[in-house]
Amino acid sequence: MSETASVITAARYAKGATFREYLDSIGTNRQRFDPHIADFRLTSADARFFEDLGKKAGGLKVLAIGEDWCPDVHRGLPVMARIADAGNMELRFFLRDKNLDIMNLFLKEGKYQSIPVFAFFDSKLNYLCHWIERPAAATRFQDEIRAELAKQKLSEDDTRKMMREKTGPLAESWRQETVKELKEMLSQAIKNR
Repeated sequence: MSETASVITAARYAKGATFREYLDSIGTNRQRFDPHIADFRLTSADARFFEDLGKKAGGLKVLAIGEDWCPDVHRGLPVMARIADAGNMELRFFLRDKNLDIMNLFLKEGKYQSIPVFAFFDSKLNYLCHWIERPAAATRFQDEIRAELAKQKLSEDDTRKMMREKTGPLAESWRQETVKELKEMLSQAIKNR
């Protein structure tokens, strides 16, 4: 991703919000992050993994993209924040809608502005890899539920409500799947650089 260097400069990256700054800036949707922040912890083995990976890489930087209305951001960003803490990674957050040039570097399937995005860089901001939206298991489940709900011809609001009811109990397993996918992806990226 050679175009990342021209868009994500050191000065631009430094302007991103820290996790705490981002949380402090959120209005009415702040409470949607709280259960994910309170409930999620890395296992000691996972924390060691990310700590060792960060050392092996010589330091990592993470650029997160999202918006506070997105359930995947509510669930995923606290996971990334814990991983960044464990791995001594610098994490900076950018709002998708105010940073479309950055967002457009990481389109899902080359066309969707799906969030969150976690883009990983070495200490000199050389691109390593990125992760988008949610773990594969969560996407499969949501696709199945959406197809089931579509048959009921519900309103958009009712569909969203039903999705939240069906997916809410799965939050912890999806957070753990996120950790698993990030471990695999980062291991491969560090190995291949």
